[in-house]
Amino acid sequence: MDVPTSLAQYAQAGHGIAPAERLLDLPGFWPAYFGPTWDGFADEPEAFGADPADVDAAGEALYGATEVWPAYRIPLPGGHLLWIVHRNFPDDPGTDYLLTHPDQARETSLASIEGHFTGPGLSWPDLVAVADSALADAEGVRDPGLRLLLLLPAFGDAETPVEEAVEGIAAALVAVGMTAEAAPEAAEGFLDHPFWESPYWAAPGNSPLSGGRSTRGPVGSAAQPIER
Repeated sequence: MDVPTSLAQYAQAGHGIAPAERLLDLPGFWPAYFGPTWDGFADEPEAFGADPADVDAAGEALYGATEVWPAYRIPLPGGHLLWIVHRNFPDDPGTDYLLTHPDQARETSLASIEGHFTGPGLSWPDLVAVADSALADAEGVRDPGLRLLLLLPAFGDAETPVEEAVEGIAAALVAVGMTAEAAPEAAEGFLDHPFWESPYWAAPGNSPLSGGRSTRGPVGSAAQPIER
């Protein structure tokens, strides 16, 4: 099975991994993508201009591909690449958020959405930095709004600036088809993660997620979420 070189240590025998950014164009993609974390979107997809049949078709494409796992690439400065992989084991599925670099022997795990979840892997400053750091000539997802939405399941930050976050998330939701009336309330829902309580993050450090900009995130600075 073919797998990206940077994910060779992550890959499992009998399962390939292939870029699948084309799936973002499916009518039911976003309700299906958010469904494992915020199931209300899958149950009521009309806000995205989709119907249940659209969600079923998208869900099969995302989570039914057990032989070759779909993945989305988010290119970052400095050669880093953030992968989102639908790890479609029939009996142990999940979605993994992984950071890779050509000089690193294996991936760094940021978060996993599954029964035994791990996360969060991104503070709000990290999330914004990643969304806004697209490289114009890189392969993968370059649109800032799409990058923001794709990474929301891996995000959690007790000090998120609520007004700024709601405005940014709502704008991204409208751009992918959600009605302007529904977007602000939906955006607020993303600030309440059902898998973990939002942590307080440690002191700022230089993270490869932001291309060296100062953030409060864990990657590169060895900072970890702390309880207060």
